[in-house]
Amino acid sequence: MPMPAPEQLAQSPLFADLPPETLSRLAALSEEIICRAGEALFREGEEASRLYILLSGKVNVQVQPIALTQPLRIVLLNTPGELVGWSGFMPPSYYTATAICQQDSRLLAFDGAAFNRLLDENPVTGLVIMRRIAAVISQRLRTIQGIVLKNLYHHDEQ
Repeated sequence: MPMPAPEQLAQSPLFADLPPETLSRLAALSEEIICRAGEALFREGEEASRLYILLSGKVNVQVQPIALTQPLRIVLLNTPGELVGWSGFMPPSYYTATAICQQDSRLLAFDGAAFNRLLDENPVTGLVIMRRIAAVISQRLRTIQGIVLKNLYHHDEQ
């Protein structure tokens, strides 16, 4: 598939307001992919080498706790521009969840190592992007905390 336009990247909160030359370099590192409904984009425990930005569709991010028989949904991503698979550039490079496309979805895929090199070469831009990624991770951790507390509270009532 063709390389995305820098303007397309600017639609993501992760890359909003970055200089045009940075957006062009990021665009050169990415490729548009299609994930069909029911397909796994990645699975918990797999080596993580890519991170993704959702362009369209729905992606269910879930974990499989050992004590449960069914996967536990962390978040349903359905807003264009959302980050999927941040483990792809954070050592140790193993996905901490499974991402299943709930409908045919278009995503931008970034090679994690190349993405990291770009951040290292551009520390100011790297700091901006890392803060934004940290905000995503923080929000997802709060979501998980809420799910765990709800399950513990529900378990105590039984």
